[in-house]
Amino acid sequence: MNKEEFRLLFDRELEVAVANAERKLDHAVPCNFEIEMQGLTDRHSFMTKDEAVEMLYLGPDRFYRIVDLAVVGVSKDVCRVHVRISGHKPGQLSETWNQPAGSGPFKQLIPDEIREF
Repeated sequence: MNKEEFRLLFDRELEVAVANAERKLDHAVPCNFEIEMQGLTDRHSFMTKDEAVEMLYLGPDRFYRIVDLAVVGVSKDVCRVHVRISGHKPGQLSETWNQPAGSGPFKQLIPDEIREF
């Protein structure tokens, strides 16, 4: 999978996360993403979707095995998405979470509460 294919997969999975949040909140959620990255450093960091792709994409044959995604906060203009990389050693695409099939390393989480700010 090249970087553009990975970017499209990430975009699709962000859309799924937004749909999950909209069902939970019972209203529309903006698609202006603020990514809260966890798992690559000792501290959380906030970044754009493009910056997240740069950090998450390891190469055409090497992927993080599980990347959790969850909308954790929304405002009128921003959708904050928590992205957490598992501690597993990166591997081939066939070794990623991939549930449901086609989702690759991305695992959808639905938090008990989505903060509105």
